Amino acid sequence: MKKLIWFTTTFILFVIFVFPALMASTINMTPSGVQPGYKYDIRLSIYKERDIKQEFVSREKNLTAVATSIRNPNLKNKKEIILNLYDENNTLLRTSLLSGKNIEDGDFVKFVFEPINDSADVKYNFTLSSPDSGLGETIEVFIIEPTGEVLNYTYGEETKEGGVPLVTFHKPSTKWEIVKRVYSNLFSRLL
Repeated sequence: MKKLIWFTTTFILFVIFVFPALMASTINMTPSGVQPGYKYDIRLSIYKERDIKQEFVSREKNLTAVATSIRNPNLKNKKEIILNLYDENNTLLRTSLLSGKNIEDGDFVKFVFEPINDSADVKYNFTLSSPDSGLGETIEVFIIEPTGEVLNYTYGEETKEGGVPLVTFHKPSTKWEIVKRVYSNLFSRLL
């Protein structure tokens, strides 16, 4: 009986304290928050020369991905979708390519690139385009009001406040940083 109690106690302590550390050490990027809510009927089409340029602020260091929900009705777009990331001076920093054939209608899509180390509280722009797509192969992005990260967007020749409901992802500096964050969240919920 004592062995069973000892085994059960050890197992529970392992699950509570060691297992989260092991799982957290496999995480390669963390989101800066959650995707802002959006209205399903407010969206813009992207195809050929029609692209969208979005200005946003990265709230953390080591920016490594930008994600948003994309409509690809009936998987019509099977062409490349390109995200080009620029600094405030419009210098191209990173490019990320995805195939439309891998994006289902309404998917939350991550455009991943090499981390940008000093990205905390820095303004960036990205363009989202699908230049090889025709009128019947459009993808669509949703539009929201401005937030702390989402500033303004340009579609065609018009610039407006707000833009794509995005989430930025950041690479942790060390694995210990992730483990520490997991345990602080765990203990804050227990107390």
